[in-house]
Amino acid sequence: MNQDHQHDVAQPPLNSGPIRSVAICPICDGGLCGVRICTGDDPTQPLPDRGFVMCDECEAVWMEPDVQSEHHYLDAQNPECPVCHGGLWAASRWADRQDVQRMGWGDAIDADLDAESDV
Repeated sequence: MNQDHQHDVAQPPLNSGPIRSVAICPICDGGLCGVRICTGDDPTQPLPDRGFVMCDECEAVWMEPDVQSEHHYLDAQNPECPVCHGGLWAASRWADRQDVQRMGWGDAIDADLDAESDV
């Protein structure tokens, strides 16, 4: 069986990280606060306007693209998508340019931290 295509839905996929980031995390000072999009049951179909920001290091979560606003942490043993409450890694993914634009969060992206060059 090919191990490259398997991962535990409670754990992040290997080599994953934010594509669109809004800031360096003000909580841990080391992670990127990237935009994630909720996909619910279907990872190929993002739910419109349903995103959140998450630090890729400490996993602090913000429900808007302002990391100075109130944040919370996910349950480390059973992380859930804060939008649909499905398993975090199965029910959400790092947002791409189209997702960010669709949510109206394009102005929040920090081009210096962005993994794509066409903000």
